[in-house]
Parts: sequence; structure tokens; C-alpha cells
Amino acid sequence: MQPEKEMMRFGRKLVSSGLTYAHFGNISLLSQGMILITSTGSMLDQLTPDQVIAVSKSAPCPEDALASCETLVHRAIYDKTSAGAIIHTHSPYAVATSILEEGPFEPMDGEGARFLGTVPIVEGEMGSRTLAKNASNALSGSRACIVRGHGVFAIGASLEEAYIVACMVEHSAMIRRIVGVG
Repeated sequence: MQPEKEMMRFGRKLVSSGLTYAHFGNISLLSQGMILITSTGSMLDQLTPDQVIAVSKSAPCPEDALASCETLVHRAIYDKTSAGAIIHTHSPYAVATSILEEGPFEPMDGEGARFLGTVPIVEGEMGSRTLAKNASNALSGSRACIVRGHGVFAIGASLEEAYIVACMVEHSAMIRRIVGVG
């Protein structure tokens, strides 16, 4: 499948599964030495091929102005990890968990505990160098991190794997909130 079409497919899945909505969240993947990333202000369930922007993997470039404001964060994550794809959601239970809990998130459900392990909760303003540093450091040892009060960054070898990780973080956070811990 063409990378742009795959990104469009996962954009629809993210919105339909409630992991993000409206103009929030972004998707990227590595392709032919470049980062393909959703454009700033795009609605993930209505992505078109022209809303997928190719940016340099190694340094800022003019196309960054069209790309997601989180491009700096995605670039840092690719630099510090072996990820082939990144999904950033604004999933409600994960965001609530990051607001209510101080330290890293420890899934209580069996699948989350085994599949995810400890999920770091990191600090940083949207699209900032601080967030890029904190998220990339966290993801060098984890499949996901939650940005306090903001959302999840999930990584994988593919968009499908990153999507599964994002879903699992939200599921585990939902279980934690239902049980009333934290």
C-alpha cells in the first residue's frame, strides 16, 4: 500500500476508535529516507494525499512550515529509536491518567502490563524542544509515553504496530480509571 494511503487509513481508524478527534493528533512514518507526516491542522479522518508532507529526517527544512507542529518531536523520536512509524493521539483516558498521576503509568490489566510495561509520563509544551527531548528519551526504552495533559506518542515498526500500542495505552488507562485507581 502507498504510504499516503496507509496514513489515511490509520487516520480514519484513530478517529473512529475515539483516540483523537477534530484537528488533533498526527501520524508519521519513514519512507525512502524521509519522514512523511500529516500537515498542520489536518483532520485525521479526512486526510488527503496533499496533507501528507515529506520532511527531512535529519534537520529542519522549509517543508516543516506545512507539517504538523509536532514535527520536531517526531524527528527526535526517529533519531533516538528504531521506530518506523509514530502515532500521536489525544486519547481521553490516557490524558486523564497523566493529569491524575505523578509518576510513570503502570497498567493494571494483564495485557497492558505484559504488552506495554511501564509507560513514562513526560513534560513539555506541544512541539517544543523540551518535549522532543523528553519524549525521545522516554521512547528509547518504551513503546509509548504520555505527555502530561496532552496525549500519547506511540511507536512501532509500522503504523499498524504503533496503532496497536496507542490502543493498548488507552485501554489500560481506561481500565485504571474504571477501577478508580490514581
